[in-house]
Amino acid sequence: MKRVTGLLFLLPQLVLGQDSWRGIPYPMNRWGVSVMGVKQTEKGNLTEASVSGIKIGEKLTANVDFLKPEDLKMDADVQIVKVDYFVLPFLNLYAIGGKLEATAQFNLGRANVNFDSTGKPGLDGLLGAVGDGIAEYVPKSIEYKSEGKLYGGGALIAGEYNRIFSSLQYTYTRIEMDGDVAAKSAEVAAGRVGYVVYRNKGYSVTPYLGAAYQKTESSLSGPIPGLEGVNYQFQMELEKVTPSVGVFTVINDSFTVLVDYSFGDRETLAIDLGYRF
Repeated sequence: MKRVTGLLFLLPQLVLGQDSWRGIPYPMNRWGVSVMGVKQTEKGNLTEASVSGIKIGEKLTANVDFLKPEDLKMDADVQIVKVDYFVLPFLNLYAIGGKLEATAQFNLGRANVNFDSTGKPGLDGLLGAVGDGIAEYVPKSIEYKSEGKLYGGGALIAGEYNRIFSSLQYTYTRIEMDGDVAAKSAEVAAGRVGYVVYRNKGYSVTPYLGAAYQKTESSLSGPIPGLEGVNYQFQMELEKVTPSVGVFTVINDSFTVLVDYSFGDRETLAIDLGYRF
């Protein structure tokens, strides 16, 4: 009888393969493919925020720097395709690709409005006072919607003993938003421990607990539509440990359903459908 002996985070490890490596059997069919839908909300620190190149008439240019930017909240819907392969019975390598839609809420804090120097000290001083007055009316939060694509890959080490499984995984993801206005890289290291509560004739159910460490650095910059020469720039960072729970189900030794939920500063609900061959 084939057995499930491991688990990929957000991608199933399914059936016992027929090959072996130095007498050690592979824990499942060596190739796998899955599709995944993810809804994610994450919070991070906003480290820098500015708007530059605001033309006022023909000779004046204003810039806005936010002195103490606060934080951001991002909601994303993601669709991913993942392909993996066991190079060793305990080592799996994989590649991912997909698309996403995201809405970001930036809490910017107090603004500082300044003007490029005119070369006239008296006028520059007057413009400084005007900038202080304008700053009171600059919005302290904005919302930004975008679409883009993602790609990346990683590796997983996993195994099972007496129905108890454990796994360690590293994933690198690169996200590029449409219009080349944003670039984001994310590194996630995850560990999980679970127990096979049911296994019979090609079917099994495995709940698990885990935790993931994520480090994300992101920049968002580009022209503001409809305002020639006006550009914005935001710098963000997220470095958190988030717990997770999930259930992994095998159907007929070939198909799987995985439901994974993480909570904390990064709240994620993922549903994965997979097949191994």
